[in-house]
Amino acid sequence: MKKYSGQAIAIIMIVLVVAVVIGGSLYSRVVRNKGEVVDTIDSQKALEQAGNVLDAFVAIDLSSLQNLISQQLKSSPNEEIILDNLSKINEFLLLLNSEDNLDLSLLDLGNDNLCSEPVVNITYAQLTDGIEYEVGNVMAINVGGRSIPSGCQAQLSFYTSGSGDHLFTTETLYMDSNGSVHPYSLEDMELYCLNNLNSYNCGDGIISPTSSIKEVLMPGEGINIDFSEYPNLYEFRIVPLKEKIRIGLKGNESCNRFFDNYLIKSTVNCNGQERTMQVVIPNVINLGYYSIFDYTLYNSSGILSPYYPEP
Repeated sequence: MKKYSGQAIAIIMIVLVVAVVIGGSLYSRVVRNKGEVVDTIDSQKALEQAGNVLDAFVAIDLSSLQNLISQQLKSSPNEEIILDNLSKINEFLLLLNSEDNLDLSLLDLGNDNLCSEPVVNITYAQLTDGIEYEVGNVMAINVGGRSIPSGCQAQLSFYTSGSGDHLFTTETLYMDSNGSVHPYSLEDMELYCLNNLNSYNCGDGIISPTSSIKEVLMPGEGINIDFSEYPNLYEFRIVPLKEKIRIGLKGNESCNRFFDNYLIKSTVNCNGQERTMQVVIPNVINLGYYSIFDYTLYNSSGILSPYYPEP
């Protein structure tokens, strides 16, 4: 009996130790999960408030915002605008025309002591900071009536997050010194195919013949535009034909920021959870005429009339 009693005590001790270990593990897991839930709430709050700040910028008249950013970046020695609190953000927005009906109520982010005041950074966009265009939209470089700096070249980069073939065409429009727009010719339109998985067969089953594709691109690749090769250029257009594409644009040093877009970043920290949202504002030169004109038939000798075949 003494022998069995000693074994029972040992077994009980082992069970108690295992129970303590399991209990400690469960408690630690509960505490950790609670911390993750709190972190998630803080993260969502920081993301929401950062988005509210960007909404205040996006709601403004685009041309007024473009002009203000352009003026202030040119006068900034570091080519950067830093607005590190709500007061500075309000002051910046109020520099715009009061007739723009600014919705500053979006900046009323509440009195949460756990969240820092938003910080807004405005800089020139990089080549990787693209703007997304879908079928029906057009990305344009509108140089009509503008003097392009000597030696200026623009680089375009193309990205897509989806799979499959992404097709787009480039169009060059010309206008002579008399203000006459030249009619389209086949040489003015070039077809490209973008695919992030299978670039070798890009366009198969969609384009016939595939030899009409000027170049097949992988995400991050692009094309270079030397404006000296396009005399009397009025507008350079990129028209998506299948799937969305994201397009980045940047000029070389000779362009002196002539084409560069603007990048606005909004950062908020809530209880240690820092989140940033950003939006790319196009340069005023990167806006062209509406895409409906890309699908309109016209001639160069008067009003189109119906065609009635001979009886």
